[in-house]
This record gives sequence, structure tokens and C-alpha cells, in this order.
Amino acid sequence: MDTRRKKHKSKKSNNFKKSNNSNNSNNSKKCFIYKTCDHVPCNSTMNKCKPSYCVPGSSRNWSLCNMANWGPLYEKYKHTCRDESKCILKNTKKTKHTVDANTLHNKMPYIWRFLKPKTRKLMIELANKHVDKINIPFHIFPDIKKRDNINNITKNMTKKNKKNFFSLRKKYAAI
Repeated sequence: MDTRRKKHKSKKSNNFKKSNNSNNSNNSKKCFIYKTCDHVPCNSTMNKCKPSYCVPGSSRNWSLCNMANWGPLYEKYKHTCRDESKCILKNTKKTKHTVDANTLHNKMPYIWRFLKPKTRKLMIELANKHVDKINIPFHIFPDIKKRDNINNITKNMTKKNKKNFFSLRKKYAAI
């Protein structure tokens, strides 16, 4: 009777391992490459492209691998680049509303003059906060399509994140 139980347990553990492996292969993220760096859509990355900010979305090519393109101080990140030889070429249009990160950083003193005083004040408050306080797992003002609404966006958030989302949204409404 003990031998039967052992056999039954071993079969059960083997079945678990098989089903677990099949789930991992289905959940793996597909790898895409694009025609040029200008064709990379917002919220995506491709090796050897410089980081930039874009709309709709927030940024593109913003990964440790892409930061290696910023010069010799950042070459330590080259080991984080993934192999793109097996990636699928995805046809996309060039993104129009985008700016290189270095360009935006260099022009910020001039852009500052076009901002409303309240926006400047809120930017200074955010800049003075510790990174742990402002590195939140969501966007305060996400790009909302006509058919989406705030309830759909916050539906999968934890209670803590949802409360934080609405309080930050209220505080920074004028930005």
C-alpha cells in the first residue's frame, strides 16, 4: 500500500512540472525589432537606440541597454542588451511627437520660461522629493482613449495604489 502512494505522488509531481513548463512557454514575451530607431513606438525598446520621451505614452528606448549609448560612463550597461537576432521585424510608422532625452535635458532651462508658475512650483516639489516617493507603478495622467475611463484603468490596482493615484491626481491636476 505504501508503494502505491509513492507512485501516485511521483505521478502527481511529474504532471505538475509538465503543466508548469507549458505555461512558461506560452507566457514568454515576444521580441520585436523595428526598421529604424524612429520607428520604435512609445513604451518599447530596441538595442542601439538612444532614449527619448514621446507622446502618447511616456518614453521609448529607456532601458539599461539603451543607456549604454550615452557615452563611456554608461558602457557598463552593455551586458544587459538582449540578443535581437531571433526577434520579429514589426512594421510601424515613425512616431511624430518625440524628443531625444539629451535634447530635452539641454533645453529645459529655455522650456522653463514657457511653463506656468504653478507648474514650475510643482516640478520643483517633485524634483526635491526622494526617488522612492516619485517612482510610482502607474501614470497619474495616462493616455486615455475615448472608450477607456479612469475606472477601467484603476480596476486592477491595489487599494493603496488606487488611493495614491486619486490623491496625486487631485494634487497635480493643474500641472
